[in-house]
Amino acid sequence: MRRRAIDRPFWRAPHRPLFAFAGLWAVVAPLVWLLPDGIAADPVGWHLHELMFGTGGAAAGGYLLTALPAWTGRGPAPAGIVLALSLLWIVGRLGLLLSEMVPPIAAAAATSAYLVVLGTFILRELLTSRLWSRLWVVAPILGLMLADGLLVSGAAQGRTGLCGVLLFALLISAIGGRAVPAFTRSWLERRKAATDFRDGRWLGRLGIGALMAGGVAALADAGRPAGILLVLSGTLQLVRMAGWRSFRTVRYPALLLLHLAWLWLPAGLALVGLALLSPQTLTLPAALHALTMGAMGTMMLAIMSRAAMARQGDRLVLSPVLASAFALVWLSALIRIVAGSATAEAAVRLAAFFWVAGWALFLCAHLRSLLRPAPRPVFSARIGTPSP
Repeated sequence: MRRRAIDRPFWRAPHRPLFAFAGLWAVVAPLVWLLPDGIAADPVGWHLHELMFGTGGAAAGGYLLTALPAWTGRGPAPAGIVLALSLLWIVGRLGLLLSEMVPPIAAAAATSAYLVVLGTFILRELLTSRLWSRLWVVAPILGLMLADGLLVSGAAQGRTGLCGVLLFALLISAIGGRAVPAFTRSWLERRKAATDFRDGRWLGRLGIGALMAGGVAALADAGRPAGILLVLSGTLQLVRMAGWRSFRTVRYPALLLLHLAWLWLPAGLALVGLALLSPQTLTLPAALHALTMGAMGTMMLAIMSRAAMARQGDRLVLSPVLASAFALVWLSALIRIVAGSATAEAAVRLAAFFWVAGWALFLCAHLRSLLRPAPRPVFSARIGTPSP
């Protein structure tokens, strides 16, 4: 009976439980800003950690485990692995809540276990398939695991928080930088309008290089070099995007979401760089929200929504619910940045409300999609679309 429960379709589709966790925690994490002062001991620290490693960790795991079979040519992730990762994700959330009651090393182990098992499984699958070109995926997961442990244990907390956000920006640059142009090229080719499409992958590689160098400089507490490198990375990413012919995606709303989400990446990198170069002009916490709420939030939502969309021929159909969810999350990031510091209480609360409402709509759409058979392929309606 126990084995039959594990083999249910829900656990054989990694995106289903992990995207549900990501959506749920995206609703929960900002609630600290809507609660009266004094209820949460460290709302800023808890909010930052859970947005990155709770919501972001579940979303990244769901995407990577779903995309992995297309990369390796092997079968989907075993249901037992998906169930184990789901339980470890829950253990991580409990570990942080109980961090004041247990030794720091125990809390760090509990919160990092999910990423350790996720990275180990992906590494094993890639090595077994001799897929050397994809091994880079494991490096950001390892970096996130270390950042998680350092944050929870309290070591180098300020710099580690910034570097953790930059690691997620690196994941978006690498994975989103493949997914967005791949989906765009495929759609333009079907419309016989891809003649002037330019990906500019070399610009993406230069942007990733500048981002990695900026992260190392930030970890070394070299604010000015880090700021220059991050502004350079954002500029390169934006120039690359110019060749994607984003204006044409207005005719395909499901694809337009990816382009609107990608915009936050160059904007966020440039704003964080500016905050490091001129903190009197823009505070670093406000700038970081362009990468967390903006780039992370909207890109996660844009990609996860594709799994919940209905199919119509070779197109994904963006429902009004998912369109509203994306608009609310996109606007919440903009409001939070304009609000500046956390002292702009009304604007911060409005941004939190928009974010929570948007993710609640996504969660409703995702849970409703569970009533249908899991789509294959998950992130595209067209069989044969290149896997990012």
